[in-house]
Amino acid sequence: MLPAEDSEEAAATRAAVLTLRRESGMPVAGAAWVVGPRQLRISETSGVKSRYRRGSPVAAGTGLIGKVLTTNRLAAVSDYQAAPQISQECDSFVAAEGVRAMAAAPVIVGTTVRAVLFVGSRDAVRLGDRVLTAVTAAARDLEQFLASHEQVHRLLSEARAARDSAAPRDGAALACVHEAYAELLDLTATLDDGHLKARFDEVCCLLEQGCCSERTPAGEPTRLSPRELDVLAAVAAGCTNLDISDRLDIGLETVKGYLRSVMRKLGTSTRFEAVTAARRAGLLP
Repeated sequence: MLPAEDSEEAAATRAAVLTLRRESGMPVAGAAWVVGPRQLRISETSGVKSRYRRGSPVAAGTGLIGKVLTTNRLAAVSDYQAAPQISQECDSFVAAEGVRAMAAAPVIVGTTVRAVLFVGSRDAVRLGDRVLTAVTAAARDLEQFLASHEQVHRLLSEARAARDSAAPRDGAALACVHEAYAELLDLTATLDDGHLKARFDEVCCLLEQGCCSERTPAGEPTRLSPRELDVLAAVAAGCTNLDISDRLDIGLETVKGYLRSVMRKLGTSTRFEAVTAARRAGLLP
């Protein structure tokens, strides 16, 4: 279904379309979201002259946009109406805009086509590398946003479920929460999109202040997850955070997240105090 107009997905799609039009140098750009097994619907456009600005349907296999949905591959034509490789049944948007040359690329999250980004010209022109590169790059950027957006919601759901189901003595469930938190930190460090990165940082702070802020109640033995023990053992061996990142093949922010979690559980304020406390508790040799 189409994203709500005030949603982050809709905002990301609008930004992708505007960037695509600018980077490609083409007069028309847009995005069509998959709304059914064999149906797309135009969600965003830029540079259009007709009334087909939002909501125009495109059937799978119909024209270039519909072809991309069925092939899952970048496609382009220099003269839309004369192109033998696409259906001669033009979709209503293309017909209304009088588009002749067009390029389109699928936005694939996982193995599923979520949308198709496209650019067009009202003249029959050969589409060069600039256009094709711009369409491909815009599709990849939107893919990254959608995948990351879904990832953060999945991790949050898992963390909240583990937190809500965790009994006061259920160390395994709490460890699951901390694992999700650390994974979020690692994912945040890979993001290039400033707005999305800020959102992830906000989520990480919420997790750190909320479901990742529990300490072991007095009188109970401290429990560290296997990964937390790995990180702390590396600290005990004299490794820096960068060394630990390389040794365990995890992100630097993930290392810091594990260390913060360990220090909270052990009630310490430095990594070296954490090592001492862990040895006294019999967690490290």
